[in-house]
Amino acid sequence: MGLVTVEVKKIVVKDIVKVHKNRTVASAKSLMSYFNLNALIVTDSDEPIGILTHGDIQRRVLDEKLDPHTVLVEEIVSEPLIWVRYNTTLTEVAEIMEAEKINKVPIFGNLSNGPILLGLYVYEPPQEVVIEN
Repeated sequence: MGLVTVEVKKIVVKDIVKVHKNRTVASAKSLMSYFNLNALIVTDSDEPIGILTHGDIQRRVLDEKLDPHTVLVEEIVSEPLIWVRYNTTLTEVAEIMEAEKINKVPIFGNLSNGPILLGLYVYEPPQEVVIEN
């Protein structure tokens, strides 16, 4: 099976945790730690609107010396939410991720009453291995 024919639903991270946009960054950070995740899907009235990563928290709160107990998730969330359908190929996902300069993409499927969040595709670049003689 070639890379072009592999669908993201076969390699997607299924452990997704959502956080409401009105929660504090501290509570979002706690959720990430508790579930050992590096990203949360941010919602507004249960509708996914963006994604929050450790990098967002570091750059937009900690590096700025803001208080994570007073900053709300909606103030630092990466929006709009870039997503793909469950039958998108890896090649298409790679093109989207490169164009948008992102490394995490939520995967959605369709139900009769609307889309449903199925998982999260996370690109982790290959680690460089140094072999010393």
